Amino acid sequence: MSWKQAWIALAAFSGATVPVMLPISTAQAQVSEGIAAVVNEDVITTWDVRQRAALLLASSELEATRENQQRAQQQALRDLIEETIQLQEARHYEVEVTDEQINEEIDSIAQQAGTTRPILEQQLLGAGIRPETLREQIHAEIAWRRVMNGLYGSRIRIADAEVDATQARIAANAQRSQYLVSEIFLPAETPDEVAEARSNAQQLLTEMQRGAPFPLVARQFSAAPSAVTGGDLGWISAGELAPELQTVLDNLQPGQVSVPIMTPRGIYVLALRERREGAPPGSAQVFVMKVTAPASSRVAMERARSRVSGCAGLASAADDVTGAEIQDLGFQIENTLLPEVRSRVGSLQAGQPSDVYGDGAGVAMVVLCARDASSAGVPSRDDIENRLYEEELSMLSQRHLRNLRREASITSP
Repeated sequence: MSWKQAWIALAAFSGATVPVMLPISTAQAQVSEGIAAVVNEDVITTWDVRQRAALLLASSELEATRENQQRAQQQALRDLIEETIQLQEARHYEVEVTDEQINEEIDSIAQQAGTTRPILEQQLLGAGIRPETLREQIHAEIAWRRVMNGLYGSRIRIADAEVDATQARIAANAQRSQYLVSEIFLPAETPDEVAEARSNAQQLLTEMQRGAPFPLVARQFSAAPSAVTGGDLGWISAGELAPELQTVLDNLQPGQVSVPIMTPRGIYVLALRERREGAPPGSAQVFVMKVTAPASSRVAMERARSRVSGCAGLASAADDVTGAEIQDLGFQIENTLLPEVRSRVGSLQAGQPSDVYGDGAGVAMVVLCARDASSAGVPSRDDIENRLYEEELSMLSQRHLRNLRREASITSP
C-alpha cells in the first residue's frame, strides 16, 4: 500500500474489525517478537509484519478472520522486504528523507480524510497500530520515488509521434461504447507466481463478494499505477484494453466484478461501474486545398504542404501552386464530412496537413485548423504525455526492483 492510499485507513478504522493490541513499546515488542526475514543483513521482525498486516486489514476493510490475517501477514512480509530493498538502494545513492517531508505527506493524508495529523495518529493507536508503521512506509515510498526519478526521470522521452498516435487512437475509439472501469492487477511471470496470484485474486474476489469495497482492496493489493486511485481507470472506449480483458468486460453488467483474468503479465480483476454509448463525434474546422491540373502539380502541392504550419499560412503556401483553390469548410461534425475528407481528418492534429492525395485529374490536401476535442472525449496532449510518462516510469521502477530483489540475499527462519 502506498502512502497515497493509506489515508483511507481512517474511514476504514471506524467500521473494520482489527486485532486490538495492548500498549507496548517498540523496543519491547522487537525483543519479544522473533525474526521474520533478513534482507542483506537488515532484519524484519515478526512485530513489524504484524503491525503492517493490521494496517493492511484495517485500510482494506477485510474481515479479520484467521485466513485473512494469515494472507495479510504474507502480503505485509512481501511489502516489507521490498521496502527494505528500496531503502537500501536509497542509502546507496545517499538519498535522505527528512521528518518534515514525512510530516507533509501525513498532513496530506489527514487532510484528505478530513482530519489532522495528531488525530490520525491517535486513531492509528486506537486500532492497535503504532504511527511509526505508517511513517516507515511513507519514508520508503518517498525515498524510492526520488531514486527512480533520479535514475530514469530525465531519460524517459515521450515522442510526439507516440502522443499523436495515442490521441488519434483515443479519438477514433471515442464514438464506440464506453466503460467506467476499475482494476486490480497482481503481477506474475513464473508458474509459481501465477499460481499464487491466481489464489490471491480468488480470495480477494471472495472478500469483495462478502462486502469489502473494491477501491480499498485495489489500493492495498493492486500493483497497477491505478492503485493510488482505488484501481480507477476512468472512462475507456471499446478496444483500448487487451483483447482478453475486453472480452470479459463486454460480458459484465454495471456493478459486476469479473473472475480473475489471466494475461501474459499477470492476473487482472475488473469491475464495471457504468456503461454508456460512445461520446458524440467532435466538430472540426477544416480547410481543403486542391488543384485541377496535370500530374506534375503534385510536386508543387507537396512543396506547399511542407510549408504549411496551421491554417493561417495556408494562403501563402497556395501562392506557389498554380491554380490552387482553398475551400473553407468551417466547423462541421466530423461524421458529416465527405468520406475522403473524414478519413484524413481523424488522424490529424490541429494545424497539421494531410498527405497529398488524388490522381492525374487533380490533387488535394486537407488541413485541420481546430478540433473541439472535449466533445469527442479526447484528452489533451499534456494529459496523454503525462500518462505515458508515468506508465513508463512505473514499468522501469518495477523492473529495477525485480532485479534488486533477484540479487538480494533474503532469508527467513
